[in-house]
Amino acid sequence: MRHLYLAFVLAFAVTLFGFFPSFAGAMGPLDPMRIVHGALATTWMLMLVVQSWLIGHGHNRWHRWIGRGSLVIAPALVISAFVVVMDMLGPKSHFDVPLRLTLAWIDVWSLALFATVYVLAILKRRTMFLHSRFMASTVFVALPPALGRAYGMNIPSLNGLAGALPPSYWTIEAVLVGLILWDGVRGRWLTPWWLTLAVTTAIHLTMFQAPTWPAYVAFARLIGLPAS
Repeated sequence: MRHLYLAFVLAFAVTLFGFFPSFAGAMGPLDPMRIVHGALATTWMLMLVVQSWLIGHGHNRWHRWIGRGSLVIAPALVISAFVVVMDMLGPKSHFDVPLRLTLAWIDVWSLALFATVYVLAILKRRTMFLHSRFMASTVFVALPPALGRAYGMNIPSLNGLAGALPPSYWTIEAVLVGLILWDGVRGRWLTPWWLTLAVTTAIHLTMFQAPTWPAYVAFARLIGLPAS
């Protein structure tokens, strides 16, 4: 636990690397909602780094006090992300419609995963094994899109973001399997990582099929996709 914060520092660095070009204006000027969402996401990642350092070094009281701030940050982060998804589906998006639908599918279910593991982390806050892993699972919501952007920008053979999505999920799934094995060999096979792996894998397996599903397309039109 003492050095757990270093894992969050690494996850934060990967997320920054993947999203920085967007926030630097590579895809055009940012609107206020994306600035707010980026600020909330950055605050969340920094909070995870600080919180893991505090608990690892015995500063339990500060950990609890700062943790109360998550009750505000987490809902605001989810709401801002959903507003960004709605805008991304809209007519001003620079993605084609199939990719918009794929990204929205990923984002909506990722937000559901984030909300679920966060609530479970709060409910299990007195059990460190469960609390720490449920809270750490929130990181795996941001990593696939961050890796997708990083791979897409730096590996030309992937042909952009759409081609980079599968390898980004393979990377995350491999990490989660490694974490499950890490807990399992220590006698803790019933670990929260299973939930994160199951949802992540389900998103991976359905993300390119979802744009062909009429019910999902109808939902997407309700939240921003223009009628064609």
